[in-house]
Amino acid sequence: MNILTQVPIGAKFKVKENDEVVTLVEICFYPTRYKTTNDSGKINYFRTHEVDLVESTENSD
Repeated sequence: MNILTQVPIGAKFKVKENDEVVTLVEICFYPTRYKTTNDSGKINYFRTHEVDLVESTENSD
């Protein structure tokens, strides 16, 4: 299980509601939300259960 507050900035998420792919800009706390941007530059906030991690910018060894 991934720790939802330790996702690297720049990670890609897929929004469950509409399958849009967005990029993580910032993690906001209490409640935990992800500040994201889409391809057109629009900023949205999503709770952790509203998105699925698609691609992480961390290198896996």
